[in-house]
Amino acid sequence: MLVHKTVRSNRERSERALELMETVGLAKRYADIYPHELDGGRRQRIGIAKALSLNPKFIVCDEPVSALDVSIQAQILNLLMDLQESRNLAYMFITHDLSVVRHISTKIIVMYLGQVVEACPTKDLFTKMLHPYTKALLSAIPVPSLHNRREKIILNGELTSPINPEDACRFAPRCIYAGEECFTSTPVLREILPGHKAACHLVEEINAVKPAAVSVS
Repeated sequence: MLVHKTVRSNRERSERALELMETVGLAKRYADIYPHELDGGRRQRIGIAKALSLNPKFIVCDEPVSALDVSIQAQILNLLMDLQESRNLAYMFITHDLSVVRHISTKIIVMYLGQVVEACPTKDLFTKMLHPYTKALLSAIPVPSLHNRREKIILNGELTSPINPEDACRFAPRCIYAGEECFTSTPVLREILPGHKAACHLVEEINAVKPAAVSVS
């Protein structure tokens, strides 16, 4: 706030800090506490308060709950969602935990080695995943049931170098469906179902869907 000159005095800065603490659910008694005296959940709330201090409209959240236990994760996610609604915020939420993504997001982009392999509304990804990598990711989510167990897809093969990749599908060396074309050209991200895109040469064959109609002008 001092760097961006959004406060004019130390008193105004202190008042604003206390206001932000209240916003993120931190009691005033923590104002003079050192960081090492706080648990992970409260330190994360401080990070959120700092992010809110300049009244942003867009916030990048990079693994904001990965180091927290499950109960604290839920508190922080609920706080973020409440702030999103009350302040009309947009988040870009980066995480490897798809159960967290499902809870907080409206749209999902799945990436593999720096490339987008699937993009769609959240509800569509969990009911009709298209890309083989997405299928493997979702298969790793634990199912709390003894009777409806999900078969986990184990990925074998070597990772493609992200530094100097060849003109090929980067997931091909680990994909059980990969054919000759997958090793010789990079698939483009295209719409397979309404609002649902995937980058895979064999996506229609794998998922038994009809190719999307292409309009030619």
